[in-house]
Amino acid sequence: LCHIGVTEEERRERQKIEVDLELFADLEEAGRSGDLRKTIDYREVSEAVRGLLEGGTFHLVEAAARGVLDLVLTRFPARRAVVRVRKFVLPQVGHVEVQMERSRET
Repeated sequence: LCHIGVTEEERRERQKIEVDLELFADLEEAGRSGDLRKTIDYREVSEAVRGLLEGGTFHLVEAAARGVLDLVLTRFPARRAVVRVRKFVLPQVGHVEVQMERSRET
């Protein structure tokens, strides 16, 4: 749940959102060794993203998506990330969704 929306009324109550996150990284060594230290700890990623979204306030779904990209590309060893954020608020519509992607700057 997240404080998200253009109007103050929308942001007053937390709203349900869903996030899909794809991370791209070199995981060959982790695949060979089975060593968690050689991969991305997806529980840690999930908790960090949840903390960002539950603790923040966003006017736009795009801002939430950008915040997730900023977080994962600075804190975790992914070279590229794709995030999709869905918001379930508009009447007569199942959900609205934004997809953004970014590669790590070298």
